[in-house]
Amino acid sequence: MNDAGAKSLILHIGANKTGSSAIQEFLRLNADALPALGLTVAPSDLLPNGTVTGQHVWLIEQLRSDLTSGRKKLERRTHRLMTMLPENSRLIISAENLALRSRSADKGEQWRLNDAHRLFEGIAQQYPLQIVIYLRRQDELLLSSWQQWESKASGDFWAWAIAAVGREGNWCEVLETWETVVPRDRITVRIYEPGRMPEGDVVADFAQLLGLQQHLHNLNRARDLVNPSYADAVVDFAQGNPLLFRGEHDNRFYDAVDELTDGRYRRNPRDSILTYSQRCAILERYNESNRLVRERYFPELPGPLFAAPAMDEYVHMSGNRLEAQKWQLMASLIFGLAKRIL
Repeated sequence: MNDAGAKSLILHIGANKTGSSAIQEFLRLNADALPALGLTVAPSDLLPNGTVTGQHVWLIEQLRSDLTSGRKKLERRTHRLMTMLPENSRLIISAENLALRSRSADKGEQWRLNDAHRLFEGIAQQYPLQIVIYLRRQDELLLSSWQQWESKASGDFWAWAIAAVGREGNWCEVLETWETVVPRDRITVRIYEPGRMPEGDVVADFAQLLGLQQHLHNLNRARDLVNPSYADAVVDFAQGNPLLFRGEHDNRFYDAVDELTDGRYRRNPRDSILTYSQRCAILERYNESNRLVRERYFPELPGPLFAAPAMDEYVHMSGNRLEAQKWQLMASLIFGLAKRIL
């Protein structure tokens, strides 16, 4: 993933809820070691003496608010960093909001892509630019997006889901957008499924893409889950409560739950508020989009883009079971708080 003799740029664009936080933590932990391997993690503000956090989400949010000036600022800062790199080096930028829909208050534009790709149109003309994107099966994407962001502002999952299905996670549209910036052969698409990644791990997969598999045992890895998801009972208990969330990126309530319950209410991947039939109905809305992505990026793949859900893969969280788990959560929170006070 490099042009011989040339400095190049690797742009990891997510997508959201595909292990981006784990990848970014890996980049942060190894920022000092990677330059010796020909890789440099760009500081979060793209300034030479800036702090390296492994992610550039907030910078992209700032720059895309005014695309004209944001593009110029991004080009200046990136060019300055590139001139400081030795030959054959690669600069890494990672921001999952580069493949994200806009969350505009204007309902007519709510599901439009956020145009952040336009920030890189000039850079793609100056340097070899390789896009890396991970794609997740849409039923799982929607559930994770609801828990991570949408439930903090809305108390009605199905009202949001009805509007989102077929739009959020339309990977064909996302890829076609980035194909206006770089040729298709400059976009590396990976499927976010454990069975299709080395060690079943997205960090190991990303390291392999970077050519780091021989060095992975010498590099640092996060010891705990990064940006974990939480049980449906926790989400249902807190959804749409403005007293608990100041915005979609406010995770303090979930952090408090984690601390007071010693991490017992993290999501069990087998638990699901969706039935098998509901999952299949959701995925049917993406059949055409997923077919086009498979044909264009995985022509050798004999089956569908994503492995289909199995009937026995999930345990449906019925209303009674969800209610019982919420009472257990309440008792655990009270007990956890009492242990810290008494």
